[in-house]
Amino acid sequence: MKAKTKGVRKGKSTRKRNIAIAATITIMATIIIISALNQQTKKGTNPPKQDPNRYFQFLDVSAVGSKVSETIVRIQYLYFILKPVGGDAHHVVVIPREGVAQPEEYYRDEIKNGTEEHFEIQFQYQIQIHKQDDGYPITLKIVSDEAEGYVTLILKDENIIS
Repeated sequence: MKAKTKGVRKGKSTRKRNIAIAATITIMATIIIISALNQQTKKGTNPPKQDPNRYFQFLDVSAVGSKVSETIVRIQYLYFILKPVGGDAHHVVVIPREGVAQPEEYYRDEIKNGTEEHFEIQFQYQIQIHKQDDGYPITLKIVSDEAEGYVTLILKDENIIS
C-alpha cells in the first residue's frame, strides 16, 4: 500500500510542477508582449520633426571668398546667425554638403527660442558656387531634436568679402 501512496504523491507533484512551469511561461510571455506594445506606443508618440526652414531663421548670411566670374564665386568661410523661432532647439547640428575643417564646432547643445547663435563654417577647400536668380545658394542640413532637413542659404554679391 505504501507503494501506491508514493506513486500518487509523485504524480501530484509532477502535475503541480507542470502547472507551475506553464504559469511561469504564461507570465513571462505576457510581460514580453506588454513590453513590446509599450515600446510601440513610445515610438508612436514622438512627434515628427519640423521643417528647419520654418523652425529657424537664418540671418546675416555672409562669406569670405572671391569672385571667379560674374556667375561663379569660391568661398572658404561661411557666416550666419541661427535663431530658433519655433521653440527651444536642442542638440543642433549644422552639416554643410561640402567638406568642413572643424565639424565639432557646428554643434550646439541648446539654443533658446528667440536667441541668436553665430556660426562660422570653415571649409577644407574653397567651394565653388554658381549664381542663380537671386544670389549664390549654399545648401546645409540642419538636425535637432525638434527639426530636421535641408535649408538653402542665399549669398548676395554684397555679402561676399574678398
